[in-house]
Amino acid sequence: MSRDRQFLLDMLQSAELAVSYTAQCSKAEFETNIQLQDSVIRRLLVIAEAARRVSEATRQTLPTVAWAEINGMRNRLVHEYDAIDLNIVWDAIQTALPNLITVLKSQISSEQ
Repeated sequence: MSRDRQFLLDMLQSAELAVSYTAQCSKAEFETNIQLQDSVIRRLLVIAEAARRVSEATRQTLPTVAWAEINGMRNRLVHEYDAIDLNIVWDAIQTALPNLITVLKSQISSEQ
């Protein structure tokens, strides 16, 4: 298995887990559940770290993946941990991650 494929699989798995963690909760519940926030933020960090390791060549084949935004999210979660905007995290879970899952599934299945 190529390294890039493994990194894409790591991204996919973490995205699916983050979405599943919040599938049965409301935004209000998410905002009050620190353990859930921690779980989701951990998955976002794994996505970003794996994305950082994907080669430039593979990134070029996936232009719809928001590589810079993923890295930007990571930087904010790590370096501005005391000022995390849960609205942005929630929006990422609800909008960005489902789109990322779709793109990654398509890419990974085409590589088999």
